Amino acid sequence: MGVRRAIDGVLSEAHKNGGPYYTLGPLIHNRQAVEMLERRGVKSVDTIDGLAAGTVVIRAHGIPPETRKAVDAAGLAIIDATCPHVRHAQNLIRKYHQLGHAIVIAGDKDHAEVVGLLGFCDNKGIVASTPDEAAAIQLDGPVLLAAQTTFNESAYGLIAQALKARHRDVTVVDTICKSTEDRQREVLELCKAVDAMVVVGGKHSANTRRLAEVAESAGVPAFHVEAASELPRDLARYAVVGVTAGASTPNWITNAVIKRLRSLAEESTPVRRFVRRGLKFAAYSNLYTGLGAVALTYACFALQARPDARVNPLHLAIAFCYIYSVYIWSRMAQKQLDELSAPPRVAFYARSPRLLMALTSILAAGSLVVAASLGLVETLLLAAAYLIALAYNLPIGPGFLRYRRLKDIPASKDLFTASAWAAVAVVLPAMSSPPTALHRSAIAVVLAAIVAAILAFVRATMFDFTDIQSDRMLGRETLPVLIGEKQTRIHLAVLTAVLAGVLIFGAAWDIFSPLALWLLPCPVFILLFLYPFFHRLVKSELACPLVIDGCLLLAGAIALAWRMI
Repeated sequence: MGVRRAIDGVLSEAHKNGGPYYTLGPLIHNRQAVEMLERRGVKSVDTIDGLAAGTVVIRAHGIPPETRKAVDAAGLAIIDATCPHVRHAQNLIRKYHQLGHAIVIAGDKDHAEVVGLLGFCDNKGIVASTPDEAAAIQLDGPVLLAAQTTFNESAYGLIAQALKARHRDVTVVDTICKSTEDRQREVLELCKAVDAMVVVGGKHSANTRRLAEVAESAGVPAFHVEAASELPRDLARYAVVGVTAGASTPNWITNAVIKRLRSLAEESTPVRRFVRRGLKFAAYSNLYTGLGAVALTYACFALQARPDARVNPLHLAIAFCYIYSVYIWSRMAQKQLDELSAPPRVAFYARSPRLLMALTSILAAGSLVVAASLGLVETLLLAAAYLIALAYNLPIGPGFLRYRRLKDIPASKDLFTASAWAAVAVVLPAMSSPPTALHRSAIAVVLAAIVAAILAFVRATMFDFTDIQSDRMLGRETLPVLIGEKQTRIHLAVLTAVLAGVLIFGAAWDIFSPLALWLLPCPVFILLFLYPFFHRLVKSELACPLVIDGCLLLAGAIALAWRMI
């Protein structure tokens, strides 16, 4: 909680006010996260010497009072991100020191938190990391024993016993963070049911190292890794593998490790390996998403078409080329995000980036040629859609503006995505279809565009759930980042209800063909995904895109079946 609180607070301030921002020591014991923070303008420094201006961030570990006075004297602004648990320990140490107690701290002597705690007793405290060290302490008068918040709970109990054996008046305060206690206890419980343990987190993180030690003490092989790429392939020899993570390990890194472990298991036989690689290719190459665009275009056409009208294959081809090309460009442009949330996808693109870019450029050019055969207005509409997609990640305003790029506008990605899908799946086909193909009124086009936009918006927002923490790190203001996960789910549920309402209204007033009622399983599908199955599916790098885009394929399949019947 303390580390997450510190990161969220700093990123929020950095996004609002610019910089420079400095943290006294790394804000988080994770190399990838520190590098990402530096790209966001938050730099780690060991001392304030030489800092003439800016804001100093006190990290979750806290700092000694004299260091804070030095920061104030230097005229630097301060953001105090000290963990509330650490601040509680600081206050207790200061209180008992002022009452005349000798201070003993159970912890790692060189740990930043312990250095800070010592400052609250004028650096007169004694640090003990083992029961033997505690037994050797000789003090007069009352003694206070406090612990580093991430210290091992059982080790703390042994140190307390050793100290009480030598001194009569010992006050022991509970300053170990409950999440640390719970995590260590859970590791011990988990070790009873697994053959090996993977501990995810920085090699310099004391609490992460301690988790690995707890697992090893239980007689289970422990693998301490900082990233998914460090996982040994022979982990597949274990039937059951447990996973835990250090307190400061970002969610996206833990999720990447879990995904990698699952992939090792899912590729354990030649058949499973073949199937998985085929699914990975469809998902990572955006082929699956392109087919989803074809399916949605067909379904929206069928909503408005006469029973004997046939969809123009050129419209389907344009939809596929546009969505496929734009999504490849987008993935190339947001490489930083994918490095955090989906490293396998980055590896897929890294194998042949030039070939992918050449293919998408050919498809984009081909779709414009096809649009030209349909008419000038259609060509201009498609060209404008491509230009907006290309400009989305590019600076188009002066440097002093907060929103220099379209992507800087809060929640803009999902809105632009919804508009683009509606344009290529509904508006463009409606513009170039002959009057004999569509017997519905202009309002049918509007309602069909709303159907396509809602499906595309919900689809895009669902993907946002998988990247919330990394979106924060990159300063991307997606809907879940702006209003929270719970509120976003509520909004998506409301939109899904609107989608169902549009389909029912269109069928009841003969604006849509009867297919509209057949498509009601699509909003039901979305609701099922949002709630009962949501958390499980977003953990899988393949299940998430396959299921989300599966809703579009479902709409196309229903439309095809209805027209055949």
